[in-house]
Amino acid sequence: MKKQKLAPRAFNREIYHDVPENVFYGTDDGDQDGSFGEFKEFEHHYYQVEPKRRDNIHMISVVGGLYGLNLLPLWRPKKLTFFDINPAAISYFHLIRNNWLSSDSQEVFLQRLTDADYPVENEQQAFIRENIRLKQEGRLPRTRGSSKRSYQQSWKIALDNFQLTKDILKNTPTEIRTEPMESGSFSRYIREQDNLWIYASNISQFHFFELEFNDPANVVILQIIHPELPQLLDLSDMAGKPVKLNVEIPLSAEYLAQTESV
Repeated sequence: MKKQKLAPRAFNREIYHDVPENVFYGTDDGDQDGSFGEFKEFEHHYYQVEPKRRDNIHMISVVGGLYGLNLLPLWRPKKLTFFDINPAAISYFHLIRNNWLSSDSQEVFLQRLTDADYPVENEQQAFIRENIRLKQEGRLPRTRGSSKRSYQQSWKIALDNFQLTKDILKNTPTEIRTEPMESGSFSRYIREQDNLWIYASNISQFHFFELEFNDPANVVILQIIHPELPQLLDLSDMAGKPVKLNVEIPLSAEYLAQTESV
């Protein structure tokens, strides 16, 4: 019997399951100096694909520290899905999105987060609102949440393109899913779709799993293994046949009916 491979941090993966204290307030994905040097590769890939592919992107992103916000002004998706295994992370996304849509500029947006002068709907959102305020003041204790880089550094590209990001968040059909990427429901959700550009952050550091696509004609997956190891895998060369994606380190893919791989 073949021994199952384990992700490097598999022992630690359950700490993010429905734990309000394990929301990421900011991100540490990408170049650790906050320069977004990794974006050169993402931009090169985006602009070298066929234009018709760029016009038909359904972007799927884990919430995490919301590094995925930076991909919005680059990928300019026609549909959005944000997901996370942690319900508190989903609440965090809603608060950030609502404040972005309610602000006229990045300065107003960041000040609203600092002042905590916006409504919440329940105790969990109130807890997160207070954590955001504490983060902005540099006083968020680890017992309440994980504070990474500042929001200005974490979401620099999205903030530098504030209005474009706002327009995308406002006008793009968006689905929110509270589930892990390795779940059966997520697998069923993505299998029939052929236009997915997925940001998976560093999920494969905690869990190795497989996803299947009936036809990956316009499927791209991007992961950034902490601290700064990005991998972008474009499956379009395997279009026309069912494909299995191995979400591991590194990413790989193979045809379901044979062993040919990329």
